[in-house]
Amino acid sequence: MTHRRLLWGWFLLLVCPFMAHAQESPQSDLLLQRIQFADTARASGTSAIPFSIASPVLHTSFQSTSFAPPSTSTRLKDLVPDSDRPQTKGVVAASTWFKGQFATEGEVANNATNDAGISSRIDQREDGTKRMVRMALTGTNGQFRYGINYRSAGKAFFNSPDQTVREMWGEWGGGIAKLRSSAGQTWNNVDLDPARARIQQSFNRIGVALAKPAWPELSLTYTRSALASSLDPTGTLPQRSQSNSMEAALAYTGLTWNARVSSSYILTNDDMRSGARSTAFAQTLVATYRPFNTLTLAPTLSYRTETQSWSGARIQTPMASVSLLYKQSQRLLVSAMGGYTSTTSSDGLIDTDSILGKGMFAFHLDPIYGHPTTISLEAAYTNTSNRTVAGLDTEDLSGLVRILVASL
Repeated sequence: MTHRRLLWGWFLLLVCPFMAHAQESPQSDLLLQRIQFADTARASGTSAIPFSIASPVLHTSFQSTSFAPPSTSTRLKDLVPDSDRPQTKGVVAASTWFKGQFATEGEVANNATNDAGISSRIDQREDGTKRMVRMALTGTNGQFRYGINYRSAGKAFFNSPDQTVREMWGEWGGGIAKLRSSAGQTWNNVDLDPARARIQQSFNRIGVALAKPAWPELSLTYTRSALASSLDPTGTLPQRSQSNSMEAALAYTGLTWNARVSSSYILTNDDMRSGARSTAFAQTLVATYRPFNTLTLAPTLSYRTETQSWSGARIQTPMASVSLLYKQSQRLLVSAMGGYTSTTSSDGLIDTDSILGKGMFAFHLDPIYGHPTTISLEAAYTNTSNRTVAGLDTEDLSGLVRILVASL
């Protein structure tokens, strides 16, 4: 009942200003008000509810949302029927006021999978852990933009579960410069489970970016955050820390490629260790290259070093990965990715290496009884070596042949 009242409250909030304005508008303005019953173009992951309201002051639309992630495992024992795979369904209400100067958006979504394989109702009141609620308000005044964001999802929700985020931000843009400031909080254990601690983080962020068409974009961002745990169950050590970070980044977009290089300095004070410090440096390169319209390459390189003042240990973590996507036509798709990660510490307590590789070859067959059909060959390989603890090495090689008929 509470969630049904919440939905009705959102509907009245969106419609009442429209009704009040209709009573005060002259007859000529009332002729501009209309209710549209036209199905909009469907986007990926969404399906339109053919209902929208428009007036000289307010425009409101309602749209249903759905999301079902593709299966990523190539191990046969990990596969489940499509009816049991994680998927979500929800409703989004969006409004724009005064010719787009002010916009509001609200969404309620729920896991839509159950043991029977039948889509569940969005207003499942028996299990709030599967639900997500999101609200956003954005305003524009000349070169200044501002807004408030809120999102809360239970621990059983599929996308970004067990997390609440609330943030307010402001952004000013003039010429080639853009200044953005934000403040907010995040925390887990949304459902107040007494067996788990809640980790809450408060942050303040300010950044400036310099961008000009056909020029590289330079940005500088400073972030200050504080982390604290609460509801600590018996046997769990509390956490208290503060951190300051500075990131400088350079990004460029060309005709066939784009790249972003960033360097970060992070200083953390652990209040539970009498303010002991740890210092970290991180460098990251992310790029995308399309030599042809049918081929996309995306390499990623990063290197992170962390020094702990209380132990004197230095932890080094290099990482490299590359992904490939080749789409020769509407019928043939080839994708592959590989990655390597290593973590070592100067005191010898950490020394691990990980190798990961995945590949897929998919081919669209002729329709079967009018339904699109795809056959794919998939393979994956993982190898993790732990040189400090014997017996923790793992290696896995798996493959899968999949035939998908859209109607099944």
